[in-house]
Parts: sequence; structure tokens; C-alpha cells
Amino acid sequence: MNWKMVGRLIWKDWYLNRVAILSALTGGLAMLGVVAALHGSLIPLILGTIVVVGILIGVGQVVMMSTVFERKQQTLPFVMSLPISFREYTTAKVAGGLLIYLVLWTALVAGMVATILLAHGLPHGLIPFVLIMSVELLMSTCLVTAMSITTESQGWTIAATQAGVLSLNGLGWWFTSLPGIRGTLGGATVQWSSTATVLLTAELAAIALMIAITFLVQARKKDFI
Repeated sequence: MNWKMVGRLIWKDWYLNRVAILSALTGGLAMLGVVAALHGSLIPLILGTIVVVGILIGVGQVVMMSTVFERKQQTLPFVMSLPISFREYTTAKVAGGLLIYLVLWTALVAGMVATILLAHGLPHGLIPFVLIMSVELLMSTCLVTAMSITTESQGWTIAATQAGVLSLNGLGWWFTSLPGIRGTLGGATVQWSSTATVLLTAELAAIALMIAITFLVQARKKDFI
């Protein structure tokens, strides 16, 4: 594995997306600060969460679309002419895209949890649901990552993004209908149920499966140019 070349490709993606990441991070944390300043009112929390989720979805699409543009702008042939294998290229794209996204995702998820814990009046029982839905959002981003890398198609990448948004809404509604989740949402303390553990485990397994499928599909490609 040519880790030096993988590192350079990852750094390239970081550099190209630095403005979007810093802008999204600043905007998301500022929104959470406003929510906290409003003394934990539930409606501002809901609106703030919608804005943060929108930021995460938007940045995820921007980062992953850079892979598609490599094909459209004819930079992919140059990249594949470098001393790099398909496995190293795929590692750079998966690791680079997800690491960039995880910096923003981790900061904003931690900000949401901190807002719930520190703002007066918000039920701490929301935290398990927030974490489950945050990992669901990460799972949706992994779907977009897999689709953009394996298909290199703008249409399929946008379709994957829309599917992720719809699944986020649908699964969020379904999760809140489960007794192990619904019964803890309004609690004054964090209550982690077995239902929450099963859901989180399933999401993490799905993420691992999508990454594995991405490498498998890339390994079967005969033409990267």
C-alpha cells in the first residue's frame, strides 16, 4: 500500500473542500449557540436541529460530488496515471471523504448533545434518539459515498442523497414509534434501552457493509479512465 500517495490524495480532497467544511462548522455551532441562548425551548431546538441536519446533508453531498467531478473534468485519468492501485485510490476516496465529513459530523453531534445537557428545560432523554439519528445520517452519507465512488455518476449520487433524506424522515418517525425509544424521549435522565442498542448496532453494521461493497465493486472494475 502506497500510503504516501494515499495521504496526498486525501489532503487534496481536504484542501478542495476546506471552505465548505469551515463554513458549515461555523454556521452549525452558531445555530446551536442560539438554541442554547434561548434557554432550551423545544421549538428552537427542533428548528436548530433541522438546520444542522441540512448542513450535514449539504456538506456530505458537496464532498462526495468531488469524486464525480473528477470523471467529468477528466482529472481521473491523471490520478490513475500516478503510481497508485485501484485499492489505494478507493482507500483515499473513502477515507478522505469520510474523514472530512466526520470532523464536521462529530463536532455538530457533540454540540447537539452538549446543548441538550446544558440548556435548561430540555429532556435529557432525547440524547439516545439524537445519537441514533446522527448515526443514521452518517449511514446515509456512506451510501452517497459508495454511490459516488462506484458509479462516478452525478445522477446516481443525487438519487442516493434523496434516498438518504427520505429514509432519514421515515426511519425517524418509525424509531419514535418503538416503545424502547418513545418511552424515554421525555425523560429527565438519559435512558439507554436495548432497542437503542439494536438500532445503533444495525446502523454501524450497514455502514461497514456499504464500505465493503464499495471496495468489492471497485476491485471488479476494469477501466478507471
